[in-house]
Amino acid sequence: MKKIALILAVFAAGTSAHAADATVAASKPSYTLTTDFTYASEYVFRGQKNTNAAFQASAEVGYENVYGGVWTNQPLRNENNEVDLYLGYGFALQNDWKIDTGITSYNYPQQTTANGNGFSTYESYVGLTGGNFKGFTPSVYAYYDWKLDNYTTQASVGYSLPIKQIGTSLDFSATYGFSANTGRYLSNRANGTYWGLGVTVPYKLAPNATLTGGLQYAGNDEDITGLGEHYKLYYTVGLTFGF
Repeated sequence: MKKIALILAVFAAGTSAHAADATVAASKPSYTLTTDFTYASEYVFRGQKNTNAAFQASAEVGYENVYGGVWTNQPLRNENNEVDLYLGYGFALQNDWKIDTGITSYNYPQQTTANGNGFSTYESYVGLTGGNFKGFTPSVYAYYDWKLDNYTTQASVGYSLPIKQIGTSLDFSATYGFSANTGRYLSNRANGTYWGLGVTVPYKLAPNATLTGGLQYAGNDEDITGLGEHYKLYYTVGLTFGF
């Protein structure tokens, strides 16, 4: 999700359909394949810094309303890596609103547990996302981690400002979330809030290739109390291919 950002807002691009476009759309396959290769100066998830600079790669396959994929964070230093697998289903409601639901498996092969194996957990989610309303794209999600018994709710809104002169846009995002933790495994993190602000600039290199640069600012209530790290300001550079 996803990290999506994963950990960040997802922007929906709306286009006007003309009669001449209908024939082209009908000939397109009902499946999609998207790959992404990103460098992140820090890996921040829900206001928490997990690793320093890292290479992040993902691949997602979609077929009609079903999608699934893999996302990975590979730190450039000697830190624990992460591999996430997810499967979801989404369907449209009225007035461009959509329901999105699924499950994510978080896996940390290098983070050993008491039995010597890598740590893993899984989380289900359900979300309500809005269409493009004069450039704004709202969403609200609820998550439940079945292994950690952790509840999370998150609201996000994005705004896209087109820059037609150079064929790109400024995509702004704002995120606010609340996490309720029972303390199992994560005894140092109780109930708390987190937030994030970001701006990304996508530039289409080819019909199926987009280069995106982004600047993100994130934090949580532990930053306020001094228990956590200072607020995180980090950047990302990524290349996305869609088929």
